Amino acid sequence: MFVKIHPAFVMATLENSCCSLCWRPSGIKRFYFQPFGTTFSPMKFSLIMRLFLFILLTCPAVACRMLGVIALPDNSLSDLDSLGLHNPYLVAELEEFRLQGGSGGWPYSNTDGWAMTGYSITEDNIQSQTVRSEIEAYEDENFYLHTSSLLATDEVPILMGHLRQTSSGADGIENPHPFIYVDSEGTQFSFSHNGDLDKDYLRELIGDDWLEAHPPQTFGSGAWNDDGWDDVVDSELFFFWIMKNVEDENSLLTGIKQALMVLENDIPNYLKNFLLSDGENLYAYRSSLADDIYYFDANTDVNLPWYLTPANHSVVMSTPPSEGNAAHLPWLELANKHLLIFRSDGSSEIHTDIESTEIEPVQRPELSKLIEAYPNPFNGRTIIPVTVEQTGIYHLSVFDLGGGKVFEFEQPCNVGEYTFSWSGQNNNGDRLDSGNYFYRIQGPESTFTGKLLLLK
Repeated sequence: MFVKIHPAFVMATLENSCCSLCWRPSGIKRFYFQPFGTTFSPMKFSLIMRLFLFILLTCPAVACRMLGVIALPDNSLSDLDSLGLHNPYLVAELEEFRLQGGSGGWPYSNTDGWAMTGYSITEDNIQSQTVRSEIEAYEDENFYLHTSSLLATDEVPILMGHLRQTSSGADGIENPHPFIYVDSEGTQFSFSHNGDLDKDYLRELIGDDWLEAHPPQTFGSGAWNDDGWDDVVDSELFFFWIMKNVEDENSLLTGIKQALMVLENDIPNYLKNFLLSDGENLYAYRSSLADDIYYFDANTDVNLPWYLTPANHSVVMSTPPSEGNAAHLPWLELANKHLLIFRSDGSSEIHTDIESTEIEPVQRPELSKLIEAYPNPFNGRTIIPVTVEQTGIYHLSVFDLGGGKVFEFEQPCNVGEYTFSWSGQNNNGDRLDSGNYFYRIQGPESTFTGKLLLLK
């Protein structure tokens, strides 16, 4: 058997993305082939595909760029020195941001508009503190005017910027980042994303009922669940998935981590870099094989040279400056699958437990069959039916999102049909909180895993 493939085969256009990449490990299923052209044996074809994947995984990503800045306590991004100038590092970072918006080759190649949001202590409407442009930042003659206007108000604690690079989705609009979400208590959240996620997957994850109450933008192309779906941006759905978890958990940090754990378990290879802020703290997450999130923590002892003016803020950038004042800062790379938090009190945290609950998939034996749990989601009891082909002791374990075992049960099984059940309680009979859990059923030579959603 031989496979025929056109020599100039390419990966299909990444659909519904606000930011396109040159690699997409878990999306390799979308290749278009021609039934003519060069003939390859399966072995040679496999080698070519591996080489192609290697190139995709090691070449620079053509993706959005992000900037997040947060002032140290008793400081403001709008502070001026005796000469009426802003902090030189902030000026250098904003200039680097502008240059990356289309001034040259990678990483200065973001040409599909720019946007920036600034929180202000004296301004309670974040929309009025947001500027968006469909002109690339480097060519936008109003860039300095707009960024200066964001810093003109008193006491600006946080700025968040986004340079767009898109080849599909809603590309005929101004940069929609940073997305804005206001919760029931009036807290204003802003969000920027560098990556590409499957919109249909996110829609199924969030649920249409929640989206009906929080309709995503379609930019005038129709209802989000009808003609406008093509122009819904995947980044906004990513943001919504996080906010849904935040509201369910009534905790920003717990909600962010829970949302990410589900995504890293389901789609670990998709790019999920983001910045998020609630106006007090700044959150940065990296989920990428590329070195594309760096930060400078101004609250640490950085031992700057005496001739450099101290920074009054901490900062996160996709790509830090390579020259100028800010290039002298001791930039650190944020590790993959790490969540960085810069807090308003000047402290910082890095959370490394995003993947702690991931259960390694195990190949199911041919003679055993696992049927999905039902009902799932559930609020009373869920049942997991198993067809056992090998006699032995079978253990059911349930884990929370922190990786801790919350319930376990064992049952001797002969060949035949069995059901394992869980009522959402731990082994002490205490009712557990709503949220995602993972189960594992382990037999003599087989292990099955799955995911459960407990509701109250």
